[in-house]
Amino acid sequence: MKMIKLDSGNLLNLLAVSYISNTKMVAYFKQPVIEVENNFQKIKCFGVGVTEADIERIAEIKEVDDDN
Repeated sequence: MKMIKLDSGNLLNLLAVSYISNTKMVAYFKQPVIEVENNFQKIKCFGVGVTEADIERIAEIKEVDDDN
């Protein structure tokens, strides 16, 4: 399990991340939350805020993993 400490102090499990938006600066998780409101299902994707430095560290880790 690959964990990375973000600049915010939060730990992020990279296996749980679906994608990272460098425009919104958010790492989105694979499992969305489904809410039921008035018999309609609403899917909420959620994530955690990241910085440019976080994105660079994640990219470095991904490069090392891809090389193996």
